[in-house]
Amino acid sequence: MLGLKQKKQRMNVLVVGNGVYATGNTGLSGKQVEEDWGVVLPALFELRKEGLVDKLFLADRKGNQFPALRKKIERMSKLFGWEGQVTLFPKEFETNGNAYKDALRELPKPAAVIIATPDDLHKSIMLDAINNCVHFLVVKPAVINLKDWKEVVSIQNKSGVLGMVDYHKVYDDANLIIKQSYERGDYGDLQHVYSRQTDRRDLLKIFRNRLKNSGTNVNHFLGSHYIHLVGFITGATPETVRATCQFGVAKSKYGIDTPDLIETHIVWRAKNRTRFSSYHVAGWSDPSETSAMTYQDIHFLGTKAIVDSEQRYRGLEIVAANEGQKIINPYFFNFHKGINGELDLDSQYGYKSFKTFIKSALKVEAGIAPENFENKFPTIAESLKVTAILEAADKSLRKDSSIIKITLP
Repeated sequence: MLGLKQKKQRMNVLVVGNGVYATGNTGLSGKQVEEDWGVVLPALFELRKEGLVDKLFLADRKGNQFPALRKKIERMSKLFGWEGQVTLFPKEFETNGNAYKDALRELPKPAAVIIATPDDLHKSIMLDAINNCVHFLVVKPAVINLKDWKEVVSIQNKSGVLGMVDYHKVYDDANLIIKQSYERGDYGDLQHVYSRQTDRRDLLKIFRNRLKNSGTNVNHFLGSHYIHLVGFITGATPETVRATCQFGVAKSKYGIDTPDLIETHIVWRAKNRTRFSSYHVAGWSDPSETSAMTYQDIHFLGTKAIVDSEQRYRGLEIVAANEGQKIINPYFFNFHKGINGELDLDSQYGYKSFKTFIKSALKVEAGIAPENFENKFPTIAESLKVTAILEAADKSLRKDSSIIKITLP
């Protein structure tokens, strides 16, 4: 009817997982990390405040951690002015590995799910989401082998469901500038890329039990970030992969049979048919006393330019009595207030990943085909190259660091 405003559609969202990234739950008494409030749940609270999200569900295997979560949600809501209503699955103090399935069935449409679980659970949850006609965003890496990638993508392509991967570095302004400059030809022919991303060993303690019971390694967890970014920036095709690794802290201190460091060397063919190499160092055994949770930087060498992007030190260093030095990243997911006194997450690339997904899913609900987001955002289909590289790197490590050829489907 003329004169009446149409009610704005909002997405109902289920979060699967109650760990560090989802809610800031480290499982360690008194130990904080940079994501102490988590990232996923705060992002969704803010999106609800913006009018993009309606009902929120959260599912985990163990309900015995929900009382602490409810207290944290209450504190967050008061601090940031959020409406903190969340329906939790299973009930408090119950254990149910399939609680997320109950939540999926009860989640009202339009619906989306954020999958923030160990890697080995991703595929089954994505498939359950598709079968329930629920759009999904999965933390990286979506899967770690091409067989699983093909299975998910083949089913998703027929479903009308939007599937995206939380490769949030693609939303970092520094990386967007690098991408646009590369596409203009400012760097000439790319010759080499180098990246380092290493975390404090605190993560080994946090993920200790998970790592003992899964095939996850640091290349999946951290290396995938910059490996994916190189493919995203350049559009190049990986041809060969060779990986090396070193054991140490994880095995001797935490009893985990996983490498401290993995180095991945990739030969790529660019769109103009020239070749370049990239070398990626991923680790999670840095001392707990480091000034930042993560060392991270990436460098590009081309025939016309050299590009250095320091992505740990973003110009903010604090040295405090009894605390020492802290390097803070103001641009990932920092809970600072804007000049108007309100929380300002819109400038944060970690937040942009979730907002982009929710807005895109709402567009699909309004009639836009999911294929329209290919070649723009990090979709499940777009994760083909990084998946092939991770699988080849794992194979290389099993074969004494042999060179593995990649053939993309």
